[in-house]
Amino acid sequence: MKKYNNEEEVKIHLVIPWLESLGYKKSFMEFEKTIKVNEGRKTKSIFADIIVYTDKKMETPLIVIDTKSPTEILSKEARDQVISYARLLPKIAPIAVLTNGYHSQVFQTLDKSRIKEVPLRKNILKDFVSAVLSKNIQEALRDEATKELFTIDDVSTFKELLKKCHNIIRNNEGYDPIQAFDELSKVLFAKMYEEQFNQSSNRFTTEIFTKTLSELKVNIVQQQFSEIQKINDFKELFPENNVIKLKDRTIKEIVSIFESYDLTLTNFDVKGEAFEYFLGDTFTGGLGEYFTPRNVVEFIVEAISPKIGEKIVDPFCGTGGFLIYAFEKVSEKIRLQEFSDSEKLKWKKVLSNESLFGTDWKARTAQACKMNMIVHGDGNTGVFQHDGFKDIKNKIFENKFDICFTNPPFGATETDEEILNMFELGNGRSTQAREILAIERCIRLVKKGTGIVAMIVPDGILNGDRNSYVREFIQRECTILGIIGLNKETFQGYNASVKTSVIFLKRKENPNEKISEDIFMAVCTNSGYAPTGIQVPGNELPDILYDFRNFLTSKSDKHLFKFSKIVKIESLVSRLDAERYININDNLKIHSTNQVIEIFLNEIDILTRNFKKIETSLNNSFNDNDFSFVKVDKIFKPIKNLIYLHPNQEYMSLGLSGKGNGIFNKGSISSNNIKANKLNQVKTGWFVYSRLFAHNGSFAFVTEEFSGGLLSNEFPTFELIYNNFLKDDLLEYLSFYFVSPQILALINRLTTGSTKESRARFKEEQFLELYAPVPKNEELFNNIVKSIKLINKFKKDLKSLYLKMDELPISFGHSLPFMEF
Repeated sequence: MKKYNNEEEVKIHLVIPWLESLGYKKSFMEFEKTIKVNEGRKTKSIFADIIVYTDKKMETPLIVIDTKSPTEILSKEARDQVISYARLLPKIAPIAVLTNGYHSQVFQTLDKSRIKEVPLRKNILKDFVSAVLSKNIQEALRDEATKELFTIDDVSTFKELLKKCHNIIRNNEGYDPIQAFDELSKVLFAKMYEEQFNQSSNRFTTEIFTKTLSELKVNIVQQQFSEIQKINDFKELFPENNVIKLKDRTIKEIVSIFESYDLTLTNFDVKGEAFEYFLGDTFTGGLGEYFTPRNVVEFIVEAISPKIGEKIVDPFCGTGGFLIYAFEKVSEKIRLQEFSDSEKLKWKKVLSNESLFGTDWKARTAQACKMNMIVHGDGNTGVFQHDGFKDIKNKIFENKFDICFTNPPFGATETDEEILNMFELGNGRSTQAREILAIERCIRLVKKGTGIVAMIVPDGILNGDRNSYVREFIQRECTILGIIGLNKETFQGYNASVKTSVIFLKRKENPNEKISEDIFMAVCTNSGYAPTGIQVPGNELPDILYDFRNFLTSKSDKHLFKFSKIVKIESLVSRLDAERYININDNLKIHSTNQVIEIFLNEIDILTRNFKKIETSLNNSFNDNDFSFVKVDKIFKPIKNLIYLHPNQEYMSLGLSGKGNGIFNKGSISSNNIKANKLNQVKTGWFVYSRLFAHNGSFAFVTEEFSGGLLSNEFPTFELIYNNFLKDDLLEYLSFYFVSPQILALINRLTTGSTKESRARFKEEQFLELYAPVPKNEELFNNIVKSIKLINKFKKDLKSLYLKMDELPISFGHSLPFMEF
C-alpha cells in the first residue's frame, strides 16, 4: 500500500476515490466548509473537510467527513467533533465519517451509533433527517454539538492550567505527582467553595491573598479550606483539621493562574475531563492499579450502554472511571430525550442521587473518586470508603443493581476468615485470590435474571487448569455474553503487566448447569496504548464494540473486525480465553521463500542507491570559525523526577546503548526486585548519559516512546536551556556530537584512574565542564542536522533489513505440514 504523509494526501488519494466508488459525485462535494458556531458570547469557526450533498444545489447534506493524517489517533474527541460538525450544518447530515486513510469509523449522526460502512448513494433517502426527527430533537442535537465543540477547546486550556500548577508545586515543593495532586486538589476545591458560597465577596484573588497575608498574617486560601470542612457537600472529602501543605508563595502562584476563571460557570464536562486527565497522569505515575485506561472504560460502558434510571455499581471503583463515564452517557441520553424541562431535572436528580454507587477500601483513592464525581457534576452521595466485599446498609447490597462495571485489583490474597466464608468461592479456604472473590461479589450485586456484569479479569482465571472451578461457578450463575482478550500493553503504562480480558455476564434467574451456547469473543491486538501508557494509532476496540453490539441486538456473525468470532464451548469448565478459540496468526500474510528473497534484494538495491545519494553530504569539512564553543552548563541544566516505588507494582525499566544507539526498554520490572525506594522517571526531551559507560558513547535523548520509564541514579538527566535552534534538532545534534571520537577520547582520559575500568564514572560536574561546538548560522546547523538524520535513518533501515531476514526461515517453515490437536 502506498504511504501517505498528511491529511490532504489522504483526502485526495483515498477518500474522494472511495466516495466516488460508492456512487457519490465529486461535483456534489464541498471542501473546507466553514461553519460558524455560537455559545453565549463565545464564537468560533470550524472547518469540515468534506461535505457530500444530494445534488449540485448543495442544500441537503448526506455525509460529513473529517480526515486525519495517517499517524493521528481516531479518538473519542475526534469522533465527537465530526459528529458535531454533521449536527451543526443548516440541515443535519445523517452520516459522519472519521478516517486517517488506514482506519475509518462511520457513525449515524442522530445517536452516535457506529455503522459498518458508508452506504451506497442509491440507498440513502434524499432527506433522511427531516423524515425521522422532530424539530425539537434536531435543535437538541445542535445544542449538544455546540456544547461538545466548545468543550473540546476548553478542555485543552484547562489541562494546560493544571499542568502549569503541577509544575509550580514540583519546582517549589519537590513533591512527587501524587503529593502534588493531593495539595492542588485542596486549592481547587477552596476556589470552588468560594465561588459557590461567597459569590459577592470573592476572596480567591492575588490582591486579597497578598493583603491578608501581609496585614493580618492570614493565608486566605488556607482559611477557605478550613471552612470547606464544615460544609456538607465538601466535608467528607477532607479529614478535619487538614491543611494545604504548600508554601504561601506556591499557593499565591496557583491563585494567580486561576483567579480569572470561574469554575462554577465552567462546563462540567470541561472540568471533569481535565480533572480526569490530571488524575490519570498522576495515578499512572504510582497508583496505576486504581486507574483503568480511558479507551477500555469507554469500550466497556458503551458495550452495555446504560439506560436512564438503571442502578450501577462499581465495588472496586478506584478513581471512578466507570462511574463517571456511565454518568456522562446517561446524562447525554437525558438531554436528548423529548422530556419536558421538569422531567429532565427529575431524571438528572435520579442519576446523581440514586443511580451510581461505588466503594474503594483506600482512603486516598475513595477521596479521588469523590472529587472526580463532584467535578463532573454528579455529587458524591453514592461513593464510600469501604471494603468492596461488604454491604453498606440501605446503599449497596446484593440483588439491587442493574449493572456492575469494575476492574478489581489483581494479585492480592484475602486471608480474613469472615470475608472468605461469605463467598462460595472462599468458604472453607484459608486464602483466596481477591480477584476470584470479586467475580462472585459482582455477580451477587446485580439483579437475578436481568443483571449485567462487565469486568476485567486476569487471563489465568479463564485459562488456568487450577481455576476450572471458578469457570464452572461463572457458567452456573451466569450466561456468558462476551469475552474480549486485551493485549498486554493495555495496562503496562499503569504499572501492571498481567494479561487480561473483559468478560460480559448476565446473571441467571436461578443457578443451573446450562452451558452458554453462543459466546461473542474477540482478541484485541491494539487497544490504543503503547507500553509507556501513551496513546498510539490503531485502537481496535471501536471495531470490536461494533461487532459486539451487533451480536447483542441481532446475534449477527457478520463481523467488522478480523479477530471477532462467535464461539461454542463444550463444558462448564472449558477454557474461556479468546486466544484459545481465535488464531490471530490466521490473518498473517506469509510470503513464499522466493518472494522474501526478491523483497530482500530489492531493499538492498534501494539502500545502496540511498547511501550513494547521501555520500556527498557526508564529505564535508568544517571551519572552526563557523562555530561558537558553548560550555555545556549553558546548554543543559540537571533535572530529576524522582518517584516513590509502590509495593507490588510493575515499572518500565530503561537502559542506554553504547555508540550513540539510544535508549532501549529493558522490560517491565517489579518494585519488589528493586533495591531503591525511589527512581528517576524520565520525560520526553530530556538528555541522558551513562556515568559508567559514557566512554562507550552512551549518550541519548528521551523520545516519547520512553517517556515515563525509570532510570537509576547512574544515569544523570538534563533539560535543554539553550534555545537558539529547534529543540528536537539541537538534541539530535548534541547526542551525535557527544559520541564523536574526540569527545570519547577526552572522556576516557577524564575517567582513568579507577581500580576497575568498568567502574570508571564520568561525573555530572565533568560533563557540565565540556564545550560543544554550536554552528553560528542556522543554515550550517540545519545542513549538519540533516546529515545526522540521514546517517541515523540509514542505520535504522539497515537494522530493519537485517531483522527482515527472519522472514526467510519463517516462510520456509510455513511450507511444512501441520495438524492441530
